[in-house]
Amino acid sequence: MAPVRESTYFPPLDKCLDGRHQLLSWRTTYVGLKELENDNTFGSLEKHLTDSQTLELLKQSFSSVPPPTSQSRAAFETKTSAINLVPSARGRYDIKQIQNDSLWLSAEAHIDEIAALRIVILEWQTRPAAQLQESGLPADIPGRSFIGGTSLSAYSASRSLLRSRVFLGGSTNSDDANNVDARRRRLFSIYLAECQFRLETCRFLVLTALCKLGDGRTSIDKHPGANPVWVESVGHEILTAWDIYGVSKITGRNILLSGIDALRSQLKRLEEGCGWFRDKEQQEHLQAAWCECQILESLAVMETMLVMVGSFTRVPRSGVINSWFRLMSDYGFFEVFEPPFRELYESHGWRLQSLTSLISLAILRVPVALELVESLSAMAASTADPSGSAAYLSNPDVCNEVTEILVNAASECLRIASPAVLAWSIILQAMREHALQTREIREHRQLITASDGSGTADSLDNQSPDQSSTRGNMSLRRHSSTGSDTPQQQTVLDLLLEGILLVGVDGDPIAFLARAAVDGSHVLDIIISLSVGFCTPFGSDHKGKSGMKMRHILLELVKASLDLIDYQPDLIQTALAVLTGSEGYWDWLDRPLGYREAEPASIFLEDKVFMDKLFYEALRRFPYETAPFLRFCRALAVCFADQGQEGMPATWPMLANTNFLTCALPMSFVAYRVIRDDDEESTCVQLTANLELFQKKGDLQARVHKRAKHDGSLVTTESTNLRQIPQGATGRVLSETKPLIVYWEHCYSPLAYLGMLLQSASSDEPMMGIGPDSSGLIPSLVPDIIDLLSVTLLTAIKGASASEASTSVVDVIQSILDTASEGLDGGQDIVSVVFDTFERELCRQPKSIEDKPVSVLVRCIQFAHALLHVAPDRVWPFLGRSALLGVKDSNRQLSAVLAWTESGADKYEFLIGCIRLFEALVDDAITHAISRKSPAKAVARFATSHPLGAGVSQVVMKKVLLSFERVMLDVYQSVCTLGLILVEQQSEVNARLSKVFHRILTCCFGIEQQPDNNQNLSASLLPTAEYLIDVFLSPSGSEAASAHLNSVAQKVGGERPGMSSPPARYLAQQTVYTLRFISTLLRLSTMLGYHRSRLEEQMLGAVSMLTRTYTAHPAFRQPVIELLNVLVHNAGFTDSQPTSLLGYMPEDAAHRFLEVLSTLDEPLRDWSLSLSIWKLLSQVVSKRQQWLAIIILTGEAPRQALKREAKGSDGEARADSLLNIALDRLSNIEGLPPQTASGILEFVALSADSWPWILATIQQHPHFMTAITEYVRQVETMSNTTQNRSSQAGMEYHKIQITSYITELLAMYTHFTRQIGISSYAKDLLPNLTYIISTAVIPPAFNASLQSNLRQNFEARFENCNLATFKRTAITPPALGDSFYYDLDIAGQMLRLDPSWAGKDQNGFAAEIARANVNLSVVEAQISLFHSWRFLAVELSKSLRADVEYQQTMAEVAMDCLRTNAQNTLPQAIFERLAQSRADLAFTLLQTLIEAKSSRPEVKSVLFTAWDAMRTHGTDMTLVLDGDGASYCRTLLKILCLSIQAHASLHTSQESTNGDERYPNDPPTRHFTANATLKTVLEILKVIVAHGFHSLTTLLHDAPSRVLPADFALLSAILRNSLLIPGLESHTTALLSTFADAQTSRYASTLLSWSDQLVTNRDPIYGELSINFLLEMSSMPALAESLAVEGILTHIANTNLIKYLRTSDGLGPFDHPPRMYNIWVRGILPLLLNLLHAVGASMAAEIAVYLHQFQGQIARANAAFTFYSAVSGSEGYLTLSTVSEAQTLAVLTGILDTYREAGASAGVVSAEILETGWERVR
Repeated sequence: MAPVRESTYFPPLDKCLDGRHQLLSWRTTYVGLKELENDNTFGSLEKHLTDSQTLELLKQSFSSVPPPTSQSRAAFETKTSAINLVPSARGRYDIKQIQNDSLWLSAEAHIDEIAALRIVILEWQTRPAAQLQESGLPADIPGRSFIGGTSLSAYSASRSLLRSRVFLGGSTNSDDANNVDARRRRLFSIYLAECQFRLETCRFLVLTALCKLGDGRTSIDKHPGANPVWVESVGHEILTAWDIYGVSKITGRNILLSGIDALRSQLKRLEEGCGWFRDKEQQEHLQAAWCECQILESLAVMETMLVMVGSFTRVPRSGVINSWFRLMSDYGFFEVFEPPFRELYESHGWRLQSLTSLISLAILRVPVALELVESLSAMAASTADPSGSAAYLSNPDVCNEVTEILVNAASECLRIASPAVLAWSIILQAMREHALQTREIREHRQLITASDGSGTADSLDNQSPDQSSTRGNMSLRRHSSTGSDTPQQQTVLDLLLEGILLVGVDGDPIAFLARAAVDGSHVLDIIISLSVGFCTPFGSDHKGKSGMKMRHILLELVKASLDLIDYQPDLIQTALAVLTGSEGYWDWLDRPLGYREAEPASIFLEDKVFMDKLFYEALRRFPYETAPFLRFCRALAVCFADQGQEGMPATWPMLANTNFLTCALPMSFVAYRVIRDDDEESTCVQLTANLELFQKKGDLQARVHKRAKHDGSLVTTESTNLRQIPQGATGRVLSETKPLIVYWEHCYSPLAYLGMLLQSASSDEPMMGIGPDSSGLIPSLVPDIIDLLSVTLLTAIKGASASEASTSVVDVIQSILDTASEGLDGGQDIVSVVFDTFERELCRQPKSIEDKPVSVLVRCIQFAHALLHVAPDRVWPFLGRSALLGVKDSNRQLSAVLAWTESGADKYEFLIGCIRLFEALVDDAITHAISRKSPAKAVARFATSHPLGAGVSQVVMKKVLLSFERVMLDVYQSVCTLGLILVEQQSEVNARLSKVFHRILTCCFGIEQQPDNNQNLSASLLPTAEYLIDVFLSPSGSEAASAHLNSVAQKVGGERPGMSSPPARYLAQQTVYTLRFISTLLRLSTMLGYHRSRLEEQMLGAVSMLTRTYTAHPAFRQPVIELLNVLVHNAGFTDSQPTSLLGYMPEDAAHRFLEVLSTLDEPLRDWSLSLSIWKLLSQVVSKRQQWLAIIILTGEAPRQALKREAKGSDGEARADSLLNIALDRLSNIEGLPPQTASGILEFVALSADSWPWILATIQQHPHFMTAITEYVRQVETMSNTTQNRSSQAGMEYHKIQITSYITELLAMYTHFTRQIGISSYAKDLLPNLTYIISTAVIPPAFNASLQSNLRQNFEARFENCNLATFKRTAITPPALGDSFYYDLDIAGQMLRLDPSWAGKDQNGFAAEIARANVNLSVVEAQISLFHSWRFLAVELSKSLRADVEYQQTMAEVAMDCLRTNAQNTLPQAIFERLAQSRADLAFTLLQTLIEAKSSRPEVKSVLFTAWDAMRTHGTDMTLVLDGDGASYCRTLLKILCLSIQAHASLHTSQESTNGDERYPNDPPTRHFTANATLKTVLEILKVIVAHGFHSLTTLLHDAPSRVLPADFALLSAILRNSLLIPGLESHTTALLSTFADAQTSRYASTLLSWSDQLVTNRDPIYGELSINFLLEMSSMPALAESLAVEGILTHIANTNLIKYLRTSDGLGPFDHPPRMYNIWVRGILPLLLNLLHAVGASMAAEIAVYLHQFQGQIARANAAFTFYSAVSGSEGYLTLSTVSEAQTLAVLTGILDTYREAGASAGVVSAEILETGWERVR
């Protein structure tokens, strides 16, 4: 049996209190769902919402929480009992307090104890965040301010994302957790929020499901912002349980009835008032909060009901209709509703009324009801169903009552009810018409049957409605003369109408309802108000689909009223309002594709009634009535055309060409004749001359007479068709009165005609039309024409880009522009006409404020924005010469327009237009940055001869952008004083400017470019970026960014419930983008080396505000953490003590913030947030933030610890330290997401590195070390092939990085255990390191082929751009993954238009760069692992140096390092650093082995590997010591020296030169032979020592800076160790030949000869090195003989250093320079001894003569052993060197004396051997 799944809604209490589970409040759930639209992912949201308990509560959203019962009390006692929850001994929580608060809340709210307990736990878990918020509130909280009106403006002022706490009465003294009043006020607040947001969450889920059902397709999932499938599934499950047409499975009632009952209960409670808190001081605030909660709950219920009834495909039940309208009747449709607090009605009244009006309309379901009426006309009255479950039209009682209620509402002129009144009148009128039709047919049939008895009466059933409704005004009460109307023959409609017509009203009630709605309540105005003021602004959920669905309801009413209301301006205006709402060009721009089914315009286009009665009627009246057709085209232009017109707007066929035209003839026009068509009832006429459509003033009469006399043939072209109707055209007279209105048959383009109208309006000599307005074009049409052009272009751009048609975007747009330009004069096209209109309007001097509206300017800006997508070469030059920016004369009209525009709405519209245009210009500069560098190469995407935008001067671009930015910065810094009324307007301005400024900086400095390079990809943006830096990062920089952030922080609170609206959306965006902009600025200041800017000081001072902002909304958390991270990083970037963040916020606030941080990404589980938090904590513990770090690591400040110790308390902080949390989470490391595990490990590693005492805490943790050690042991089995195949390794970089951090921790822990004397740990750890040992030093999986091919292909495709340009900088911190090294985001912005970027099947450059980044991520992780292993290996070598097993491991690791270096395939830049590190590790390990005198054969095998590495690197010293590789070469020489030393050890001499000694079980690959060793050593002596000394000496002479004294010392050491190798003496011939060929002795003596010229501080170091090298050579007799033969003594005797030694006084160990004495004692004397020993008697005389030259030195040596009683200076002191000197002189003297005494017997002449002068007796 499967285990029962534990509930996530409310798990066991111990998990909630010990931090293992954070409860998800309904507020957080709702906010999380909303954030899913922004492509955020939360790990716990799906699990929470699919939990059975959560689903059960959502299904019962309309029901109150059950009251307390004995069963709930028993469950409460069980859940909080000691057996299930052990009380904390450390004071983290008080279970008694939790129980008491739960019982109090249960009693006050009348909810069961378990529900109350969950709220109490929520308060306990969120208490630090609440206290942090309250700590930032002023003591005197200002009251809520409201802006007048009952529309969106009032709601916007009060409904902000950051919720005001005025009604909650939160205590600012939140330090005391035992403050009962403050705690219970928070409980009160949470309880209210839970009630509200449960309903809001339910509404959101239901709307998601219904939106999906309404679409009937799945393409909605493909656009950005689509909700995940599981969200829709949850919504479907709720709807299935509700069964909206039937009876709910949960409550046993219809869900709409439950909603209506819930709404009535809430309204009743609102009237009765709040019974909480008897304290009068708090009563008013709490009462207001409670009242607002009831209103918000009511709104949520109504919104949920609206989305349900709006999706009905059936007529609702009669019980639902009856209950709803009774409720509305009781509350007067909320038109006269007055809550206890008037300001609440001002805030929410318009929303309440709008929902009331929409639900009252939607619940009638007019289209479905009209269909049902037709079917009811054939049903007998006996089929009427008075039950509440039947359709309401089948229930006479309900229909009568609804009629009575609506008649009363109409009588009282309740405008809110007018849409329902009109809808009901339409339904009733349809009832009457169908009833009359059915009655007449039946009477007629009975009459015929009675007269002839035939059965032909049945044929009358097929009579059309039009034929049977001619007597529609006859009364239904009239009886047939035959008396055949019996009750059995009465229909349902007859029965319904009998009661309806008895309603008490003068006259016909049906006509009264229609008349009252249209004439009395002005229902069309109400529909417009609902469409514009409510549906669009409050329906932004699901990317505006919610608002569209509400407008569908209104559109159905408009359609139904077309038979009632004739074609008239009010109807046209209403239809247009429903089609567009308050959406404009920018809304259409922001809307993703895939919304056709949701668009009201799409429904309009597909409905024949709408098209025939409105659109085609408007087209037939065009251009006599220009505005209706023009505005219909604009409203419908957001829809795409059907097949055959890919990419074109749906209205394009009508705009491009039509065959009829309506116009008014001029009063004096007579060039026509009357013709009569028998088929036509109206008069038809035919032109006898051309009829001019456009003409100048004064020319009309002359043109008419001239055309009348002309009788020639007519040549018609497209241009003439637009300017005139040709002779012979026929038309039908629509109005006989003067002037005649004629409907002509004439083929022309309405769009071209509109273009001519626009040119006429902008001309100095405007043309006169022939319409009723003889003064010319109506000015109000100018913005409409430009708006139509803009939206048409935008739709074509979006459609052509999304379609797979072969026609390019440019071609589609060009066809539109060409059509609009037909017939224009002066060689102009429509683009120049619009731009001329803009300039003319911009520079016109207004006579008054009202004389210059900005609508034309705004529409022209929108046109430029649309055109910029396809013709940037037209827009950039225009802006360069336009007065808008004043690029030429610095006279910017943009600022002037903002100055003289008084209307806040106009100013906002103009300002937003300018900002959006600035954004588009920046985007164009980035998008086409690369294509503009290669003007000769076509971009295949557009199939043009030149790239899009080519030919635009970069100078113009720089000037335009800089001028634009200067104005935008002025706006940014003074937005609060611009006169924008609504908060969301200011927020949108700030958000957009912060976003575009951030983008400019990121694109200019986020990738590695040369700022002064003309080929800089962001060259056009660079001046703007530099100007931003000057403004914000200078010592006296702007305070605008911090001011915006502070203004937001002053409103810190929480998400307000209800349908989405601009205030919440833009305020959140402002905060997020401002935080990111500031973070980028601060990163940039560090990258550019700026000192601390004023902005940084401001942000440091605002740390407390930032911490409060963090808790305000989930969307703020990530950017706040990133900003704090930057502040900490910058503070620690100086050499001095960094600024402490704790110094900028109170200690208690810091504690609370850290408690909030300790929840990490809970409860939503956003892993990216969790990773950012751990990175912040890593920065704090490693960047010298001591006090804050101590709180993080211990959970309390030192001061608190001292206080606690002074009180003798054993309690601790409420929450565990973040270090303990990290250790606990890592104890289950395999269950963590890889990114999170890596971030936590980095924090722990940096903590241990910066604070060594942390290791003691780690030691005390019961599971941490075991868990990470086990991970390392098992990681080998996770992937065995990743080390060689980068394609597979790409999936493993996180595991490698995790292993790297663990290895680093193991190294520190090993060091710690060694210090505290735990010697066994290192031994126990070693078997678990198999994977690390085998993989850490292998070559990284660098895919050279991938990287090389990518670079070559990229540079071949983009000639003036190389791939390295996109390497990211410090301004965008890298993270392992597909954008690690090359910034994929910026590259995508610059290359996305090139077809090769995406490629076929998503296999273009984007995918290749992502693969390259993944490969480099693997390389980075492997390099990191090596460095960590290097640290651990060294630590283990200190503990296990005597361990034979580890000695083998050390030798193998050293060989692996050297072998990997020899096999290197990495690029030079990577290899140099990594190879050096590997060599250092090999040297350290080998040195340890030598010191331990290891006898493992692997140690001796290192020699061969080291020599291979040396040969691979190079053996020519003149080359390998050049550049950065010199250090690596010297390390290899050291390794060679040590590896030779291993063979030269004492125990080696005991080995057989022919045998192979083996250790038991050693693999054969580890054995070597003595011959191989000798061969290798001889090669080293030849290549490295002999030739190397030659090369070094030459190099020292030519380039002294490239050679170090240590180089010669290394060669000497290698020579010395090599000569100790057993068996080498048998190869003297080879040695002699080697040194002779290299002339080693000559170069050594030469070095000695000019070493005096290389002294530093009179230190002849090279003299000592040369003489020591000769000494090492002389240690082998054969080489010594060779030196003697070459006359080495003669060579060195003539050097300056040796001459200096032959001074009369001699040099002692204390004389300067002391090295001269060393040359004598350790060089010359041993060399003489070796020569004498090797050559023998034949050399005695020469040596004696040589020694005799140093009488001063010998005399000083003789005196060195003379002691005085009074020591003066250095006399009387003995040193080791003086003793050694005496010993060597004694030996030499003794040998020479022996030879002298032997004389001829020794083969010498005794007289030739001089006395040395050494006094042996002394």
